[in-house]
Amino acid sequence: MTRPPGAVSHLGSFLVAAALVLVVLTGCGGDDTVAVTTSDGPPSRGAQLASESCSSCHGQSFEGVDKLGPALRDNGFVRDHSDAELVAFIKEGRPREADDNRTGVAMPPYGGNTRLTDEDLVEIVAFLRTLQ
Repeated sequence: MTRPPGAVSHLGSFLVAAALVLVVLTGCGGDDTVAVTTSDGPPSRGAQLASESCSSCHGQSFEGVDKLGPALRDNGFVRDHSDAELVAFIKEGRPREADDNRTGVAMPPYGGNTRLTDEDLVEIVAFLRTLQ
């Protein structure tokens, strides 16, 4: 069966439509993280990493999520610990049974993102300092 010039097959139309849907669903290659800024400039690397790795439990603006993760803004735990202690804490996580766990929900090591490097954790802690 021959088609006139310029005719598109049903399969071709379907493939074009499917590709457009895929582009829309993936956001044209972007990500779904929220850019958090503490000044007029672009978000810091630490802010981006925290948004990607911490905000699902601690809230998009780090205001906390009830019965999940405490607020990281104006947080006594963050203020009372050194940068090195906070990096070690994030690496280790906190078990559900820990005496100081007020939510009853475990914080997994690396906040569940084991791809984070020590450098990434330092950047996240530097960002958390800006929230205090």
